[in-house]
Order: sequence, then structure tokens, then C-alpha cells
Amino acid sequence: MPEGLLWVLEPFTLLLIVSGTILGVIFGAIPGLTATLAVILLIPLTYGMEPGQGMAMLIAVYIGGISGGVVAAALLGMPGTPASIATTLDAYPLAKRGYANKALVVGVTSNLVGCLIGWMFLITLAPQIARFALEFGPVENVAVLLFGFTTIIGLASGSLRRSLAMAALGLAFSTIGMDPISGLERNTLGFNFLTGGVTTIAAMVGLFVVAQAFADMDDAHKEAELIKSTSKERFMTWREIKASIGNFIRSGLIGTGIGLLPGIGGTLASLIAYDQAKKASKEPETFGTGQIQGIIAPETANNAAIGAALIPFLALGIPGDGVTAALMGGLQIHGLDPGPMLFSKHLTMVHGLFFSFLLASLVMYFFMAVIGSYIFPFILRVKKKFIFPLVLVMSLVGCYNMEYSTSALIVAFFFGVLGYFMRKYKYPAVPLVIGIILGPLFERQLRLAIIQTQGSLWPFISSPIPILFIALAIASLVISMRTRKRDSA
Repeated sequence: MPEGLLWVLEPFTLLLIVSGTILGVIFGAIPGLTATLAVILLIPLTYGMEPGQGMAMLIAVYIGGISGGVVAAALLGMPGTPASIATTLDAYPLAKRGYANKALVVGVTSNLVGCLIGWMFLITLAPQIARFALEFGPVENVAVLLFGFTTIIGLASGSLRRSLAMAALGLAFSTIGMDPISGLERNTLGFNFLTGGVTTIAAMVGLFVVAQAFADMDDAHKEAELIKSTSKERFMTWREIKASIGNFIRSGLIGTGIGLLPGIGGTLASLIAYDQAKKASKEPETFGTGQIQGIIAPETANNAAIGAALIPFLALGIPGDGVTAALMGGLQIHGLDPGPMLFSKHLTMVHGLFFSFLLASLVMYFFMAVIGSYIFPFILRVKKKFIFPLVLVMSLVGCYNMEYSTSALIVAFFFGVLGYFMRKYKYPAVPLVIGIILGPLFERQLRLAIIQTQGSLWPFISSPIPILFIALAIASLVISMRTRKRDSA
């Protein structure tokens, strides 16, 4: 641990964490610019860095991006990120009463508490899970990856059939290029630029950046009305903090528990935490009128989910949402895969990432609570029509600089067009991305398992670990089918 702390305190690493956090907050504060987009935009910049430094910056962007959603929720009445949907219910009414800065700082304080709760679970659980997973062979890894696929497919929004179709399409895209076992070229359709396969970063830039730019051009001219603060009251009083301790703990545990499950994320955690806070309140009728407990619950939960989501990502190599999928792409460009081997071979780096998480949380609080109230009104007045062209150009330049080849631009544009029509016809992008990212790893482990077992399926149903994860995968699909059937009834 001390070596990881010393690594984080290096001046360049500190600069990356601080700048990443601030950029993430700005992206999270502007509706339409998400944490996922911010992470994908910065991944090409990490190509020339040390892997740990690049990942430290990306995790800082993740924390800042999720936390920044409270800015638009309080000052505009619209969620800057999906995880802040429930926050608008009380933050905006409180701001309209003249307590805009109060609403903002209550949310930021909750963000910090949620981060600290998630961080404690991260440093406690992730090493233990990784140590257990070190005993896994190809058969166990196949079962774990199957569980990862089914959770993402089952919990993605929209039709289950569409989620399955997108995951299958992602797996198909992952087979383009060189065969990992024989080294022979396959599925390139005669295009030389596909010999190296579909570049993960280029595909994500297309799906999340180019497609988003296309989709948002129609309402890029719109500008929401900002709420101004007339009260000088900003920070929570000691009495308010004592009255909120139970809410902080309950919401943090809800966020952690839900964040541990791949594919769910902070949005559901924040909604459940808000509902539970309202049920536990002695004055539930005050929720929706500017009740600070209605701000504390969702903001604590959605940030606690960040640390929890990193646990299966770092320990098992299962990305739980679009942001952790992007983080996995950031590791892969350095030739690293998350999972138990990351802990055994790069333990100092992992410890550094733990401390980076903590430092980014503190930077986020200081920037948003002390400085943010003065600059957020200016940031939110910038129209999307000025932002998206810049974001688009930066992301495409980053794609090109990674390989100094136009092939990445062609892939990004193709997935941008595909992503635009997927949004239009309500096909989820996350299962497609997960298929592209996990596809090569899944194929390699499956083929190794088949070679190891000489084609027998018996080890998959005779060992307790594969049985457990296969059972979880089946349960995930069954629950998803029942949920969709109930919702459509």
C-alpha cells in the first residue's frame, strides 16, 4: 500500500488525477455529455503514459463525471447524468427557493460520503475476490464470462431480444481479424484495414461520441434557464449532518450492493435509495419540495456504486456498465486485462489506483463545493452546438493518433452511423460494446477449455465454481424475462 501511495503523490500523477476529476465534473454537469463519453475521449491521451497513470486519470474522470450530474439537477432541473434523475426531485425545488448553492453542496457532500463508502468496500473486497479468482482455470473463466454477458444483456434497457441481438453482433465483430489460435485471417471481407480486427476504442468512439453528436444536433440550440442562489447559506449544519447519518449509511449500502451487480449501475441505486429515504422519513410529504434528505439519498447511492462497480471489474474482469467497459478498453491498449492476474503481477499499480480513487473524491469535493458555484453558471450557458463539434474532432483525432492510420477513423464512422440508428430504433449499445470487448477473451478461454477437456462438457457441470456462475447466468436471464413480462403486462 505505501508504494502505491508514493506513486500517486508523484507530481505528474497528481496533475493527471486533478485535471481528470475537473474535466469529468464539467462533462457530468452538461446534460448530454456523460462520464462514459469523457472517459472514451481521454483514452487515446493515455496511450503514451504509464498504464497506472492513465488508469488513475480515467478513474478520476469517472468519479467527476458521475458527481457532476448534481450540477444540472440543481441549477437546471434536469439530470446531468442518468444517475442524477432522482436528485432533480428535491434539488431543483430547493434551488428555486433561493438555496441553489445549498442544494449543490448538499449533493456534493453526499457524493463524497458515497465515494468513501464505495472506496472502503473496494479496498476490502477486491483483493479478496481476486485472490479467490486466481484459482480459476479456463473452464471457470468461461463460466464467469457467461455470467457477465447475461447480466449485461438481461439488465440493459429495452427488449431482451434486442439486447441478445446486440451482444451476438458484438461477438461477431470480435471475430474479425486474426484467429487467436491459428493466426489465420478471417471475416475481413477483403478489407485490409480489418486484418488487425475491430479497434475497441474506435468502436466505442463511434457508438458513444459520433452517434451522440448525430443524435443531439436537433436540440443543440436549446438553452435551459439557470436558477440563481439568493441565500448565502451553503454548507450543511452540524445538526443537519447528525440528522442525515442514517440516510448516508443506508443509501451508501444500497449503492454498494447494487453497484456490485454487473449491468445495473448507479441509476437504479439512486432511485431505490430515494424511495427508501422517503419511506424512512417521518415527513415523507416533504419529499419533492426541496427536502435535503431527498438529495442526500440518490447522490450518496450513485457515488457508492462507483467503487462497487470497480470491484467485479478489477477483480474478475467483468465490466458492469459503459464506463467500466471504456476503462477496460483503456487497460487493453496497454496490453493489460483486469482480473486476478492484475493483482498478482501489478499489485503496486492496483494499490495506486485505490489511492487515486480516494484522492479524486477529495478533489471532486473541493472543486465542486468551494470553486464550482462560481464557474458552473458559465459552463452551463455554453450551448451544445459549440461543444459537440469540438468533442467530435478531439475524439477522432485521438483515434487516429493511436495507430496513425485512417482505418480507426473508418471504424469509428461506421459505428457512429450504426449507433445513430440503434438509438433511433432503441437498440442498446452497452451489450454490443461488451460483446466486442469480452469477445476475444471469451473465445480464447472457451477454446482453451475445450482443448483442456478434450471437448467434454462434464467439467462445466461437475465443478462447483462453474456450476455457481452458470446458475447465476440462468437466474439473471430468467429474472430479466419475468421483469420484462411484468412491465409489459
